[in-house]
Formats: sequence, structure tokens, C-alpha cells
Amino acid sequence: MANAKSSRVESFLAVVVGGGTAFGLIVITSRAWKACHVDVGQVSNGLTLLFLGLPLALIVNIVLFTLVFRYAGKAFLMSFIAAAIAIAIADLALFSWQGTPAGSPGICPAGVPPWWPAWIPT
Repeated sequence: MANAKSSRVESFLAVVVGGGTAFGLIVITSRAWKACHVDVGQVSNGLTLLFLGLPLALIVNIVLFTLVFRYAGKAFLMSFIAAAIAIAIADLALFSWQGTPAGSPGICPAGVPPWWPAWIPT
């Protein structure tokens, strides 16, 4: 019988979950920058997110998913949940670091857009 956590399944899940959450992070960051009128400089915000933000988020999410999924235990579901929680925490940290740039001139206080839920820390 094949191992439920085979390397093919692990790789597929890492790319699908990591890639999907990376894209979601970029979309949320783009929305935050638009709402707060953040300008990152000479290059447009979209190109900055596409060529700098997306690769960074992809690498972090895929590597983190793979490591946590592989070493969280033998149970498939528990490993998947642990990896999903790890990615959520990492993406929140990435959003807090670059999605709400307090150092960039914008109209939002502390770079946090008005639509961001107050119960989620940034």
C-alpha cells in the first residue's frame, strides 16, 4: 500500500496550497495598497508585487508547507492542518511586513486599510 503522504502528493499539495495562498496574499496586499494610496516608487505597484512579492510569497509558502507537512506527524489530516496554520501565520507576517508599510506615505493610519478586521493583528 502506498504511503498517504507520498512525495507526489506532498509536492502537489505544496504547489496548490502554497501557490493559492501566495496569490491570495498578493491580492490582499494590492487591495491594501490601493485603499491606502501606497506608492512604492518608480516601478508600479502591480509590477513590484508580480516580480518581487509573488516569488517571495511562493518560496516561503511552498517551503514552509513542505517542511511542516513532512514533519508534523504521520496523520495526513493533522499534517495538512498544521501546514495550513503555518502558512496562515507566515502570510500574516508577510502582510504585516510589506502589506501595511508604515514607512510608506499613504492615507491609512499605520498603513492598515479601513476594511482590515480589527481583531486580526498587523
